[in-house]
Amino acid sequence: MILCSCNQISDRDVKASVKPCGASAERAREVFRGKGCLPKCGRCVKNIQAICDREADAKVEKRLRAQSNVQQFAVAAE
Repeated sequence: MILCSCNQISDRDVKASVKPCGASAERAREVFRGKGCLPKCGRCVKNIQAICDREADAKVEKRLRAQSNVQQFAVAAE
């Protein structure tokens, strides 16, 4: 789905910019910067930021689950 019609940025573009290891986008402005553009009318910024927040939260949850699994394994091994 196109989120920014001014710059043709889709929800997939936003999710892809949040997922890469290391240099991931945490803010809408970083998504625009990564795409080499700037927001024009600004109507899309809230939706882009919401996706960034949701994807970042999912990454944290996944990392916490992995750490929890490692700790449970360590306790079981003792």
